[in-house]
Amino acid sequence: MDEHTPEAYRTLFGLIGAGLQATALLLIGASALVAPGWVVGTLLVVWVVTTVGSWRGFGERSWLPTASGTLVLVLWMVAIAGIPRSTGP
Repeated sequence: MDEHTPEAYRTLFGLIGAGLQATALLLIGASALVAPGWVVGTLLVVWVVTTVGSWRGFGERSWLPTASGTLVLVLWMVAIAGIPRSTGP
């Protein structure tokens, strides 16, 4: 039977976290088409702070990039859902 090493799980958490953070950045960038500038700017600042912080702490806590990517995506959903829709001309 195959044994899973802690390093394999660490690598997996890192890859999933990087994917979540990249997806969050892509969605935040695309939001510039429909969201006010201050919302996009705030989300970008949150993304930078959480991404840098999570990768600095990755050595001790391998789950940080995954958690921070998830947090930013949840904040993005809340921000986009809170944008009022125009009712037309």
